[in-house]
Amino acid sequence: MCVRRCSGINYGQFITEIQKYCDLRDKGLKKQANRFLFEFTKHFKENVSEDEADAILFQFCKEYIDEEKFSDWDMPYAPPFQITELLNSYFIRECEKNKMPQLRWAFQIFGKYFNPHDPKNEHNPYLMLEQAYAHEQCDQQTVDLYFGKQVEYLWWGQHHFPEGCIISRDDFENTVCTANKILSEKSVTPPLAAEFQYYLKLYRIYFAWEDSGRNGDFYELCQNEGIEFKAVAAYYYDE
Repeated sequence: MCVRRCSGINYGQFITEIQKYCDLRDKGLKKQANRFLFEFTKHFKENVSEDEADAILFQFCKEYIDEEKFSDWDMPYAPPFQITELLNSYFIRECEKNKMPQLRWAFQIFGKYFNPHDPKNEHNPYLMLEQAYAHEQCDQQTVDLYFGKQVEYLWWGQHHFPEGCIISRDDFENTVCTANKILSEKSVTPPLAAEFQYYLKLYRIYFAWEDSGRNGDFYELCQNEGIEFKAVAAYYYDE
């Protein structure tokens, strides 16, 4: 996508301004860096047309997310608040048009952490990921992200094994159903597929052990089934 000059800002200048922010921040001038970026993004919102802004932000996401061009910026978790504000508005516009890879990008930027620009979660990133998977332009990154979310949910659910299970059996079955549907339709990277099979077997052992009245040693049952399992330590405090 070609990025034209717009009100004194083109794509190269957009990146230069973010780099200036990073340089100030890296020098320990955090307040000055944030003030600088707020002023720049304010100018961007007021002076760049929507079409031109979309072209710039498309190129930024392509290079930042897909091509990982800016790894030297050392930005924890996500771009700074002021940039994610621009991206949030951009993704809302593009996802309403069912655009790819913007649906996937929206999840990659906002799918793991709280989105301060959408406190009521009116634009749920996971739903955007589901929409991306169903899209005719679904790509391998989308497949692995969507399948990975199913594996991540199973990982989270077994955190208190063998004391208890965080998720219900219905949640487990629904997650497994989604994962198996993905496996039947798409190619998933082998490590993710292997991780899913591990949790599938682990949960089956746990539920069978539960149904037996917790008869026997859970760790031994896992070992007998060739499953390596170590419980996460839990700490309890008396008030």
